[in-house]
Amino acid sequence: MKKTLRILLVVVLVLLVAALGGGLYGAYRVSQLDTNFPKLSVNGIPVGGLTKAQTAEALNAAGWEKRVTTPLTVTTPGGVQFQVDPLKSGVLQTAEGIAEAAYSYGREGNMIENLIRYIKCWLRPTELEHPEQNADREYLSSLIAQNRADLEARLGESEYVPDYEGGTLKLMKGWGQLQLNEEGLTDAIIAALQAGETELTYDTLTSELTAPDFDAIHAELLKEPKDAQFTDDGKFDVIDEVVGCRFDVAEAKALWEAAAPGDEVDVPMSVTWPAVTGQSLRDSLFRDLLGTCTTNYWNSTENRINNVKLASSKIDGTILYPGDLFSYNEVVGARTVEAGFLPAPAYVDGDVKDEIGGGACQVSSTLYCATLFAFLETVERTNHYFPVHYMQLGTDATVTIPDEGGNVMDLKFRNNRNYPIKIVAYSTVDEENYIRDLTFEIWGTLEEEDFMPIAFDNRWGWEFSNHFWEVEPADPDRTGYIIKLEHERYYFSDDIGEGMRTLTYRRVYTEDGTMVSEEVLNPELPNGLRAMDTYYDHN
Repeated sequence: MKKTLRILLVVVLVLLVAALGGGLYGAYRVSQLDTNFPKLSVNGIPVGGLTKAQTAEALNAAGWEKRVTTPLTVTTPGGVQFQVDPLKSGVLQTAEGIAEAAYSYGREGNMIENLIRYIKCWLRPTELEHPEQNADREYLSSLIAQNRADLEARLGESEYVPDYEGGTLKLMKGWGQLQLNEEGLTDAIIAALQAGETELTYDTLTSELTAPDFDAIHAELLKEPKDAQFTDDGKFDVIDEVVGCRFDVAEAKALWEAAAPGDEVDVPMSVTWPAVTGQSLRDSLFRDLLGTCTTNYWNSTENRINNVKLASSKIDGTILYPGDLFSYNEVVGARTVEAGFLPAPAYVDGDVKDEIGGGACQVSSTLYCATLFAFLETVERTNHYFPVHYMQLGTDATVTIPDEGGNVMDLKFRNNRNYPIKIVAYSTVDEENYIRDLTFEIWGTLEEEDFMPIAFDNRWGWEFSNHFWEVEPADPDRTGYIIKLEHERYYFSDDIGEGMRTLTYRRVYTEDGTMVSEEVLNPELPNGLRAMDTYYDHN
């Protein structure tokens, strides 16, 4: 009996040792596998018995790569959108990352525990949800912050904006108070990514919106139309027009209630426009070319060229308001070396000599001629002692400021029009074609009673060569006229010498050559005669 018990005990021990050895061997074998545990799946995708590489391939074949590379589009109030990168969010990971997690499943304990987990997987299928990641809330917060800024930009800077052109009062529902529950938005984004969604609409606010005070808005906008006007200080600043408008307050409230947060609410307005707008007044200033004159200084010396450009640049851009007096000597100043002027030929005491600022008279003469075309009032002007080659007789103006007293001669004219004028000066140089021109233009506002010019016609040079400036009509619907400066010349001889005296006419012609206006520009003497311009021949 004892012998039998000993044999039985030995058998049991042998079996236990064999079982233990087999278990240890099995545990060892399990730990050495390069595949996932059997019957394992991830999100319903079978990956049991697959290597890491095979697992990643199986996941991508089932659409995992598309899922983690397709952004989640989040739509907030007003249709403002932003996109979330699933991988950058930290909520999801790549197929390779999940393959690593699937392989690690069941291998976290000791060999015996891993063997037990292996046997359980072998006995029944095991679903491994894709491993939870820690969401990158800093990344999500940056997206939400940008969305907040985009929402604020959509809502605008004003509670309401009257669109007079469109006839609507525009409001953004939620202006100044629309605030999303951003913590809830973060949680909703994480949940949507975990669920594999590609779109999310979120409009949960931290508090309810309150309607604007439509009665107060209506009271503010309710106005009678009023024309824009210029200020009465003579500076022609514009006081903008007042647009008359009104709207139905009850309708505005109903439209606002029906709109979703962040939506634009367009309330119909009844708009009454004034006859004159501020923009039309601004556009009328310096709109029309009133007069222009061009002279040539091709044969001038370098010093004279310097003086012509310097003097004209000092005048360029000058603005004269109604009633303002222009003085050439005041605007250009003394022609001195310190001021940048150089010695150049000029008429001095009945002769041609080098003088500091020589050429300044061509500038004054060209400007004077332009003022004649613009119908400006001449206050002071003196013709040259000798004829000048660049101007027709009667349209020149000499200027001088003697160093040591003597006869100061100036060009003065007044803006006798109802609107400001601007004087523009520029030079055109084309060396190949022997062109070096000085041009003055006078810009202002043509009124209904003014002759609208389509051409300015003046003889270039005292030899009566033709010069004709065609200009674009300011208003094609109005009648255009040709403005001409024409002359009568009378030869004379006295104790000083021989020469010519001239009368200058400003005549206005229609396009077919019919004269409609004539005016003698020479000043009238006490005896009723005209003071003619006198020029002596230069021998």
